[in-house]
Order: sequence, then structure tokens, then C-alpha cells
Amino acid sequence: MKNDFLDIVKITYFTPENAKFYRTPGGFAGLNAFLPKVGADDLKEQEDGECIWQDLGRVFFHRAFPYELPDEFIEKVRAAVKRVSPEKFLLGEVWEDATTKFGFDKRRTYLLGKGLDSVMNYPFKNAVLGFVCGRDAGQTMTDILSICEHYPAPALHVLMNFMSTHDTVRAITAIAGESCEGRNRSWQRARRLTPEQYENGRRLMTLAYAMIFTLPGIPSIYYGDEIGMQGYKDPFNRAFFDWESRETRIRPVLQNLAALRKSCPAFADGTLAVTQAQGGVLCYERRAEAAVAAVCINRTEQQVRTVLLGRTVEVQPCSFAVVTDPE
Repeated sequence: MKNDFLDIVKITYFTPENAKFYRTPGGFAGLNAFLPKVGADDLKEQEDGECIWQDLGRVFFHRAFPYELPDEFIEKVRAAVKRVSPEKFLLGEVWEDATTKFGFDKRRTYLLGKGLDSVMNYPFKNAVLGFVCGRDAGQTMTDILSICEHYPAPALHVLMNFMSTHDTVRAITAIAGESCEGRNRSWQRARRLTPEQYENGRRLMTLAYAMIFTLPGIPSIYYGDEIGMQGYKDPFNRAFFDWESRETRIRPVLQNLAALRKSCPAFADGTLAVTQAQGGVLCYERRAEAAVAAVCINRTEQQVRTVLLGRTVEVQPCSFAVVTDPE
């Protein structure tokens, strides 16, 4: 088994000496860093391996695709991480339902308490994106509740929720732009949203983030979404941050959502219950011991009147409302 996976797992040390940012002629930022390579034998409980992992307080352990690694190897990685501190967190990039994923001719054991702590939440991202793009609310919640039912609570409540990544089309482009499937890079490079498309995408993207911030999991924002940056597939979704952007309407919404989430414990580990899911209207509650929250997402172009925690609320077209209360 020695060095069987030597070129797969890497630890990246970001220091002034080995990390260099650059801008290519095409306008894309990148990172050039030496990547010390670690094999299976380096994860054994021995002095050399222990010294490597003692640096995890300031070192980023990167494992992009855990499906390329056998479960036994991931378990060794977890053991090494937890030896440094039980509070260290091991996150895996899994694009599907991590509890039903198959690999190496068997069902993977990612979330059985001996592998990953949690995963990137692509199923939620896909469900939310589908909803704001016109999919029925009932179908959307079926997909979301499936993940909630399959994942153990310790993993569910720390899922990495997002709407954009460096591997996917940026959220506003995916929502309001033409599909890039079957299109070459020249086509993707030249496409920008029209002013009308941008306004529609901006409004719908705020709804998407309202869901990401209020569903189970931990919300994350891919840089540039807060200013409506556009981009199709890699490398167009990885452009350097647009410091000259004049978009100022998205950031306050995200800041308010972050403050709301921080102020209400129900969003941290509360249960999820759907109260209405029909057409373009989606309402749900998060309930914890100390607090409760109710959310209504209105994707339609009509005002919606609904009841949230016993209060009648009017939700404006393409908008959302959140009501919180201590229990």
C-alpha cells in the first residue's frame, strides 16, 4: 500500500515564500503554491506524521474529491485530523447525496461518524437554483427534505451551503442567462446578461440566498456574488474581484440575512417543517428548543398573503419574509 495515493492527497501551506498571486493576460487571478504531497503511510501514528498534522491550526487540508479515495484512507485522514483537536473539521467535496454515493463497488461511509464531518451541499444548491428558475415548490422541497432525512443531524447542521463555486456557473448567470451546455469557451467569454436579465437575476438570486441562509447547514458566499459578478464555466467563473463594481443592492440583503441567522438559534440546529409548497410560493419553519423561525419565499410576480407563526404577513412579488420568536 506504500504511496498508493501519493499524488492524490495534498496539504497546502500558504506562506509568503511559496504562495504567489498572479493575474493572467486574460484577467484571471490564480494561486501558485508548492503542494507537499502526503501518502497513506504519512498518516500513521508516528512521529513524522504527527508533526505534519500538528500544523493543522494554520494549514489547509485540501481534498477535492473524496470519492477518489477508499473509505479506509479517509478514516486515516480523520484520525490524524482529530488527533490535533476534536474540533478540527473535515469537509468533503461530494456532489451527490453523500449517504447514497457508491464507489469502489460499495456504498461510501462518508457520514457514518468515522469519515467526513460533513460535505459541500450541492443537492441544496441544485434544488434552490431549480426553484428560483421556475421549478415547482413542492418538487423543490421533496429534494431538500430527502437530504434532511438521509443525513445524520451532526452532518446536516454543518453542511456547506452555497449558490456558486469555482466549479459551477455563477449563480446570477445560471439564473438569468442562457444555458452554456454545448457552447465553447469563445461563446461563454463573450456572453453578458442584458440589463433586463441582470435585474431579474439579481432579484431571484437574493431569494436563493434567503433559502441558503435559512435552511439547515452553514451558508457561504462565493466571492463576487455580493456584487452580482457574472461568469459561465471555469475559467469565466474565477475572474478577479471587480473592485470597480457599482452594485450596492445585494450586499445589504446578505448582511441582514447573516445578522438574522446569528440572532436566531433556530437556524443553527432547528428542525425543518414545510407549511406551504405550491407553485412559486414556499413556506417553512425552523424549530429549536429556544427559538422558532418561519420563512416565506415568494417567487411569483403577485403579492402573497400568508400566516407565519400566527401573524398575517404580506410578501411582495419576488421577495421573502422571515418571522422569528423565542419559544
